[in-house]
Amino acid sequence: MVYPFRRAAARFIDYLLWGMLSVVVLGEKTGDGFTPSWLFYASFWVYIFVEAALISIFATTAGKKLLGIYVFAPDGKKLSYPSSLKRSFLAFGAAIGCFLPYISFILPVYAFYRLVKYKAVFWDLAAPSIVRQVKTTLLDKILLTVFILFMLTGYFMTARTAMIYRAMDFGIIEEEVLSSYFNDIRPQMLQALSENSVLSPEAAVQTLRSLKQVQKKLQYQKEELLLIQDMLQQRIDRMPVSEMRQVRQRQLDVFMGKMNSFLFAESMRVSLFENIVGFFKSKDKNVYELVNGRPVFQDSEMARQYDNFMIQLQAFLSFPMF
Repeated sequence: MVYPFRRAAARFIDYLLWGMLSVVVLGEKTGDGFTPSWLFYASFWVYIFVEAALISIFATTAGKKLLGIYVFAPDGKKLSYPSSLKRSFLAFGAAIGCFLPYISFILPVYAFYRLVKYKAVFWDLAAPSIVRQVKTTLLDKILLTVFILFMLTGYFMTARTAMIYRAMDFGIIEEEVLSSYFNDIRPQMLQALSENSVLSPEAAVQTLRSLKQVQKKLQYQKEELLLIQDMLQQRIDRMPVSEMRQVRQRQLDVFMGKMNSFLFAESMRVSLFENIVGFFKSKDKNVYELVNGRPVFQDSEMARQYDNFMIQLQAFLSFPMF
């Protein structure tokens, strides 16, 4: 019998258990999930000798026993330690590629293919051995179930922790806010504001309508930003480590201060234009003559407001594009 799935699962469990034991023994010396230390990697070379000893003494390992897999010599007896060591060493190299990058992803697939198609793998033939399956005991089934539940619980807890502690996407949020402003709001303001925007009461009324729409869009952006802030704040509040909460809170406060200042400044700019343009709705005072192509208003206050409008318009047009 071949038992490809059981054998693959048994080896996976063995390596997983050994890795967990290594983390417990080495502690911080194991590194992290992205950059494991050389000590953590070296521990799996040690496991070759441990696996060989377990098979030569018990004919099985922890993972194999949970799945009812046992390894014997061709004569039905237990493997000698040298033969078991040879088998373990070859399996570590040919089955998992010594955990080397890329190779450790390709070789297991190839080994599984060889096992299914040819009913044996390299280390079974090179160190003559026979793999047998026995009926698992009730205790084995209970232990396997507990192990699976433990791993699933750990996976979901790790995933949840990773979601909570993941870096906050301030750059993406800022890009979306600025993109909405420069691709939608600013073009609408450019379309509404020009030298002719206040040269008649009708033009002033239309300009005010457009500016009101711009103000609504800025208010909508503020509300969207508040929703994002609430979502990020909830993530921060769920963080169990106070130091990390403080770091993330400072980052959030700085970011929100920056974004709110930007939107507030633009909203104030629009309000300033609204106040100025409002003067030009008057049919009685919005009277002027063109002198060298420039409107000269009869009313001194209107003349002053027109100069103010042109100064603010030039400042707006010179606002840098990001």
